[in-house]
Amino acid sequence: PVHVVVDPVLSRVLRPHQREGVKFLWDCVTSRRIPGSHGCIMADEMGLGKTLQCITLMWTLLRQSPDCKPEIEKAMVVSPSSLVRNWYNEVEKWLGGRIQPLAIDGGSKEEIDRKLVGFMNQRGLRVPSPILIISYETFRLHAEALQKGSVGLVICDEGHRLKNSENQTYQALNSLNTPRRVLISGTPIQNDLLEYFSLVHFVNSGILG
Repeated sequence: PVHVVVDPVLSRVLRPHQREGVKFLWDCVTSRRIPGSHGCIMADEMGLGKTLQCITLMWTLLRQSPDCKPEIEKAMVVSPSSLVRNWYNEVEKWLGGRIQPLAIDGGSKEEIDRKLVGFMNQRGLRVPSPILIISYETFRLHAEALQKGSVGLVICDEGHRLKNSENQTYQALNSLNTPRRVLISGTPIQNDLLEYFSLVHFVNSGILG
């Protein structure tokens, strides 16, 4: 196996705690930290650069692995509607010219379904738009189009929205054919441990029993 290294365009701007965070994320989603589990909760406080760490994770997974080929072909970011544009801008800011993200939040049902089917049908080493950014609401309404294939990684921003395993959004996301799952939340424990159980179950099913 070869060493996996972060692209210098990103590694030179990462602060020490962010480098540590990226390594933690990589070890979790590649099952190096807990064999058989491919997820984690990223619970850094506000202002510590969780978005940049996750962009670094996506870019590294999309470009390399110890086996000399990309670890994944596609990644998906699901966020509140108000943050879709922010995620798009951040990907453009750090990876401008290297990657073309696809951001979807609103539009006609036919138009959205067409874009999602196009995203899911992409295959191979050089996928034109390997990162999909979509709001929770749009995802829930169009989940069927996203369940017809696989995505290498899903990142759920403001992930405490998934604290209720009974709701439609949780169940739709949980049915994705995506083993690698990262949930971003500055407040993963809000009310009770049952909610926390739902979050952990989403990223690493069965790890708590």
